[in-house]
Amino acid sequence: MDEESKHRLTEAARVSHLSLSTFVLQAALQEADRTLADREVISLSPAAAEAFAQALARPAHVNERLKAALSRPTQIDWLD
Repeated sequence: MDEESKHRLTEAARVSHLSLSTFVLQAALQEADRTLADREVISLSPAAAEAFAQALARPAHVNERLKAALSRPTQIDWLD
């Protein structure tokens, strides 16, 4: 780590009244939470949310291609 980066982190930790390791750990955990939330949460506009809800309310149309895919044996072993 270059000196400027280390100084910035040390100063930020000091003004936060935290040790450097605690400050860095907290920052890393916050970023991890944001990264994971991006994969777990889907944000939709009101119009997109309405379109999604309407699509869920309609019965599925099963065409021949989907029927063939659903009839193939699965390659996933589910754990119960």
